[in-house]
Amino acid sequence: MALTGVSSNSSLSGMQAAALRLSAAASNTANRQTDGFQRRDVVQTASPDGGVQARIASTGGLPNDSDAAMLSDAVEARQAALAFAANTAAFRAREDALGTLFDAFA
Repeated sequence: MALTGVSSNSSLSGMQAAALRLSAAASNTANRQTDGFQRRDVVQTASPDGGVQARIASTGGLPNDSDAAMLSDAVEARQAALAFAANTAAFRAREDALGTLFDAFA
């Protein structure tokens, strides 16, 4: 029986994407009063080997100093933290299941 790393790749790439989303929200917040600052957003796409690929892109949407931008960044940061926690739980569950499997065959 071959064990693949697809589920761990998915969890790890999900954690990396969530960290990037949190970083973009923090950058937007830190530069709220910076003239000419371009808001940042994270673009995510499915990865062919499982998981997700993420990159930061400048967005021309909301003005960074608006109330809507402030609210959007707060919600995005919270969603990113929850996504990171969910991916961490999935990674731990996989590791626990593999440990149990190896114990059964030992």
